[in-house]
Amino acid sequence: MAPQKALESIGKTLSVQYERPVIKFSWIPLWKSVDPPDVIKISPCARMECWIDPFSMAPQKALESIGKTLSVQYERWQPRARYKVQLDPTVEEVKKLCSTCRKYAKTERVLFHYNGHGVPKPTASGEIWLFNKSYTQYIPLPISDLDSWLKTPSIYVFDCSAAGMIVNAFTELHDPSGLTRDCILLAACESHETLPQRAEFPADVFTSCLTTPIKMALRWLFELGCYSSGRGMSSPCCIWCLFPILIIV
Repeated sequence: MAPQKALESIGKTLSVQYERPVIKFSWIPLWKSVDPPDVIKISPCARMECWIDPFSMAPQKALESIGKTLSVQYERWQPRARYKVQLDPTVEEVKKLCSTCRKYAKTERVLFHYNGHGVPKPTASGEIWLFNKSYTQYIPLPISDLDSWLKTPSIYVFDCSAAGMIVNAFTELHDPSGLTRDCILLAACESHETLPQRAEFPADVFTSCLTTPIKMALRWLFELGCYSSGRGMSSPCCIWCLFPILIIV
């Protein structure tokens, strides 16, 4: 069609798409006061989750505050979507949540956010870890089960060490079929990497970049860009570095 008509059609289509909540959200934040056995932390290390220090309050209150704050952070991006937080869930609870979200989302996209900071790293076969009902054992959850419950279209956020293991397993799961899956996978790091632990930054750097990008960018600039060189925030270099961020705001 003519360029002007094409432009008008695209604009009309976008406006129709964003009149309704096009994404339904669900996420499974996991955090425990006891570190998993395969985690070796530096001292001092990153502690903040969703910009909250979990050691500044009782463990259960901290867990609830982190879950609620994560919900609020996503609401800024999609205020009309439905949200559900599961704190330290069991496999049965995850299955029920995924099935319920898909039922109500129908053909819309579901977001699954996994915070795996309190459990072991994913396995080579792409299993993530949950808890049993008494919270005395780690229980593996295969990515194939999660995929069968959540179906498509979907988007996964895996904020955990060795998150690339999950992506690799998901790719191997669907490559032999030759079918295109309407899935988006966002992983915090490669399969051989661990999450950053610098105390100046939050423990969930990846989540912070996705949900509070300006705040994270300013923190990164403040800690690495300026003070690493000893110039301070008053230097001309730092002021010019801030301009792109201020323009975005």
